[in-house]
Amino acid sequence: MPDLTYCRLAAVSIGILSLNQIEIDPATAAPRVALIDRSTLQSSRLNIGLQPIMQDADRSSGNRNAIDRSAANTRQPLGVGVSARVGTLGIGVDVAKSITPQFNGRLGFNFGNVNFNRTDSGINYDSQLKLSSVQLFGDYYPFRSSGFRLTGGLVAQNNQFSVTSQPNNNGTYTIDGTQYQASNVGTLSGEYKYSNSIAPYLGIGIGKSTNEGLGFNADLGVMFTGSPQVTLNASNSAFNTNPITRNQLDNQVRQTENDLRGFNVYPVLSVGLSYGF
Repeated sequence: MPDLTYCRLAAVSIGILSLNQIEIDPATAAPRVALIDRSTLQSSRLNIGLQPIMQDADRSSGNRNAIDRSAANTRQPLGVGVSARVGTLGIGVDVAKSITPQFNGRLGFNFGNVNFNRTDSGINYDSQLKLSSVQLFGDYYPFRSSGFRLTGGLVAQNNQFSVTSQPNNNGTYTIDGTQYQASNVGTLSGEYKYSNSIAPYLGIGIGKSTNEGLGFNADLGVMFTGSPQVTLNASNSAFNTNPITRNQLDNQVRQTENDLRGFNVYPVLSVGLSYGF
């Protein structure tokens, strides 16, 4: 027990002597304290730790902006085009869709009226061509860098001529070789209607309406309508229903159909403007 007390006293004495030997120089203390100053540590940590993070964030933001700009610059077109045209089928509007880089599908409709005079089988007529059709076309572009196209398809058409006769200068009609006074006949009226209500179409053209922006287009081709079918009637019911004169009217119809037999194709020519999206 006395030995333990002695040891304790010796330890305390050594500790007091050691503390007395420690000298804190004020000149050296300040820099040491500054090194561990809280604000300096925080500043140092900000500079060392956050700066790379902020730089990475800036770079990431810049990359995102660049990607957004690149995406905007490389936006793919819709491959859809709308066209307005005028031609031998009348006034037309169609919508085209790109199916492959070299093939478009087109759906459109046409309408219009054209008035003119004509003479068929010795009878003069005031004629009106009534145009009405719906078309479904396929356009093939054999050359990728060119707007030249080959076109085929079908036309659902109800194009027809309405005719109203005019008597000769002497006030007569010559029907099936027989001359009649206009007063006995009245007015001859009829229709010429193409036999193929669904007509195949083949043609060529220029322009690709599915290209972005404004463009020009043109078509040249033929529609296989078949020969016209003719009807003809007299406004004088007695002349129209009398077996003899009715037979002469029917013969006149056959003569007119024979005269028109070579007109079994309908020429198609149109020009217009298009806009692609």
